[in-house]
Amino acid sequence: MTSTCKKYLLCFVLAFAPIMATAAEQPVKAPHKPPILTTTAIIEVYDHDHFKGIVLIERGKAPFGKAIPGGKVEYGETVENAIRREMMEEVNLHLNDLRQFHVYSDPARDFRHHSVEVAHTAKAFKMPTAGDDAAKAFVVKLDEIPWSELTFDHAQVLKDYVEWRNGNEYISMPIIK
Repeated sequence: MTSTCKKYLLCFVLAFAPIMATAAEQPVKAPHKPPILTTTAIIEVYDHDHFKGIVLIERGKAPFGKAIPGGKVEYGETVENAIRREMMEEVNLHLNDLRQFHVYSDPARDFRHHSVEVAHTAKAFKMPTAGDDAAKAFVVKLDEIPWSELTFDHAQVLKDYVEWRNGNEYISMPIIK
């Protein structure tokens, strides 16, 4: 190889080396993975006009513990239809006065995956019965909430609910028609 050819080869390598190195070093972009949309309802149970307490479930699947009933929103389903469907499946209750309460989106709120929860409040006029993912459904008075046994971030959700119920209107959202 002549010295002229070596010079051209050297120029070629030097000219394209940064491009080849840059292309080889590009990080692989992770595919888009949106959070899972979930919904819950803090259901106030009434016997006529007498407030009995709120519905909690004992989870029948991991993570085990007590929780506010709820579940995932299906593709093509509104959040409002999802919460009504989930409450029929999980605690066999029709919801009255359904109100979007708050959105909880801390990525660490569920150790299994990143989920965004749309929490609601509602009223029911009969006792819940367990179904679907619930091993047990029961009504608990507000002063008897088992705070240390609640899964996910449901202790925070219920603390916000109790504060709202005690008069802090800025925590919740308007009634859904």
